[in-house]
Amino acid sequence: MCWQPPEEIDQARRQIEQFAQKVTPEVLLEAVKTDPDDDRILECASAAGSDYIVSGDKHLPQLGRYDSMRIVSAADFLELAP
Repeated sequence: MCWQPPEEIDQARRQIEQFAQKVTPEVLLEAVKTDPDDDRILECASAAGSDYIVSGDKHLPQLGRYDSMRIVSAADFLELAP
C-alpha cells in the first residue's frame, strides 16, 4: 500500500467533490445474487439517474444493463464517446 500525505488526500477529495454527485439511495436492491455488495453500486447509480455504469467488476458486466442503465467496461465506454 502506498502512503499519501494527508494534505494530498484532502486535495484529491476536494477535486473529486467538484464533479461528483452525492446520492442517498432510497431503494435496496437484490439484483446481483453472486455478489450482493454490487447491489450498492446499482442503488447509487439508480438514485443518481445514471445512463451508464462503467465497471471492471466481474459480476456487474454480466448483467449488461440494469433498468435503463448500460453496464460497460471502461474500454467500451470510451468507444461510445463521440
